Amino acid sequence: MSVYPFYDVIREIGKGRFRVEVLIPPRADYHHYELTPGDILKVSRASVVFVSGVPLGGWEKKVEELSREKAVSLSKGIRLINLGRIGRDPHVWISPRRMRIVARNAYEGLLKADPEGREIFKRNLERVLKKLDRLDRIYSDTLSRCRIRILPVLHPSLGYIAEDYGLEQIYLPAGHVHGGISPRELLGFVRELEERGVDFIIAVKGSPSKAARVLGSEHGFRVYEINAKIIPAEEEDDYFSIMESNLSVLREALRCM
Repeated sequence: MSVYPFYDVIREIGKGRFRVEVLIPPRADYHHYELTPGDILKVSRASVVFVSGVPLGGWEKKVEELSREKAVSLSKGIRLINLGRIGRDPHVWISPRRMRIVARNAYEGLLKADPEGREIFKRNLERVLKKLDRLDRIYSDTLSRCRIRILPVLHPSLGYIAEDYGLEQIYLPAGHVHGGISPRELLGFVRELEERGVDFIIAVKGSPSKAARVLGSEHGFRVYEINAKIIPAEEEDDYFSIMESNLSVLREALRCM
């Protein structure tokens, strides 16, 4: 499979029949990664290759080309968010609700590669969907009780949470998502936040940001970090525990009762 955020769901569904490996290291920059010869060899030997369906960079397009009929799009059937100049938002994993569709796509891909595993995959899928349903319920319950309904982010990675749970995402100018931002543009963002009555920003954990430092130290905004890439910090961390930790951050930032 291409990137880590999908790993735990696919691993649980394929348990007992498949060994699941992540192609791109969890802490790698998805947007600028370059495939190694070892990566290409893994793709060629795999029985099935899961891709996001919203290429995170040229490397994932190449994976799709190399995989051909073995490639399974995990975002198939998901209504994707269009971010204008940036393109389609690939962060479908950030919403438990969208991950239900991802799980079903993974099930279909595994079943096609190994029809004899149907009953095992089906039981595993049911367990995963129950866990995702629980996660969806606590997100829905918690985020419905928030005093602040705005998600001010430096990187537009929380759009699916915003759309699925009645919030609004606002972010830095589209042309500077992965690069620098001018003082004028940053000041414009500050003014927008102040006009909306927002005194904090949300940054992506594990992605150092000069803008976050400036907004925090020079403009007095509180800086919260969301683990948008689902990077495990401890051995026992998985998608579900990380998403619950993310919700705790949102609960505090949005002043949820």
